[in-house]
Amino acid sequence: MLLAAAMHECGHLAALALFRVPVLGLRLGAMGAVIHAPGAKRLSYGRELAVTLAGPAVNLLAAPLFAALGGEWWYLFAGAHVVLGSYNLLPIPPLDGARALWLLTAWRFCPDTADAVSAAVGLLCAVTLTALGAYFTLRCGAGLFLVGALGLLFGALRPLFRRFF
Repeated sequence: MLLAAAMHECGHLAALALFRVPVLGLRLGAMGAVIHAPGAKRLSYGRELAVTLAGPAVNLLAAPLFAALGGEWWYLFAGAHVVLGSYNLLPIPPLDGARALWLLTAWRFCPDTADAVSAAVGLLCAVTLTALGAYFTLRCGAGLFLVGALGLLFGALRPLFRRFF
């Protein structure tokens, strides 16, 4: 999973390099890596969207390639790529899907509309995942899913706290 995550970040870094955006640092956190590239703020919506989606794209394109190699370990590695790529496309902050939703909405409408839409969609998705996590925890004892869902719920609540407090 860590190698799949490293390849994911390399996708973002490659897209930044393609658009000649200098990267000043990379910080690993509980919810993944954060790339410090202040120049990315000057990218157009389309280019920033390409940078945002480059990470999940690497994962989702690498998965069938590794699966084609066959064998238990390659299938496991391919599965890690599918899980990580799909997970990062969820429209919940701080995941790539939330940023992609914000960029698409701001590109079509305006940043204020994008703030409202991405906050509402992210919160709805996070609450749904948390409810599913609670259900599976009570039903099957799958508490790890609930822990992950709660982490995403806190991520979805963060923009709302910043906006109102």
